[in-house]
Amino acid sequence: MSAATSPRSGEETPDETPGLRQILEPDREPLDLDDVDRQLLQHLHEDARQPIRTLAAEVGMSAPAVAERIARLERGHVIRRRTIELDWAALGYPLLVVMPIKLTASADALDVITELRRIPSLTEVLVLASRYDLMARFRVRDHADLQRLLIEHIWTIPGIEDSEAMISIGRLADQSPLRHVLALDDASSSSPTPTRRRRS
Repeated sequence: MSAATSPRSGEETPDETPGLRQILEPDREPLDLDDVDRQLLQHLHEDARQPIRTLAAEVGMSAPAVAERIARLERGHVIRRRTIELDWAALGYPLLVVMPIKLTASADALDVITELRRIPSLTEVLVLASRYDLMARFRVRDHADLQRLLIEHIWTIPGIEDSEAMISIGRLADQSPLRHVLALDDASSSSPTPTRRRRS
């Protein structure tokens, strides 16, 4: 990735071209959340298909009030979309390949990312601030599929100086992946839930 000298530190920093900035996720001000918002997010994360009435009963509010809260979370980009979680092994792609990528000094990061996005097995690309410039994730069927990924795609992309193909041997199960982010009270999951007064 091309670099420029930072006027404050004298160190080289990535030169983010206007094209690259256009595809990066924008910075947003965090939305103020209360306990009800956090509970709704946890319930939706566990099952995004839950009806509004079910969610309303869980948090002790009316269905219209819960619907408005969810709409607010969507407007604030806290909830970007409600989707499904795939079991890649069941689809025939059991191997997760995590690939850090270092670009040449003259490479155009946007061009490299554009080429990576053309690879059917790509699931995600991250732009890094480290000795590597990008982190790509792929799903492949087997060793032969990984060979094709490297030989027919990765090694043919101009601007890539170095890359590593790291195969994940498993994923840790987390029953409450949002708990530490949402600061939910662990005690509430182990003690009986008190009867809540319905709020509007």
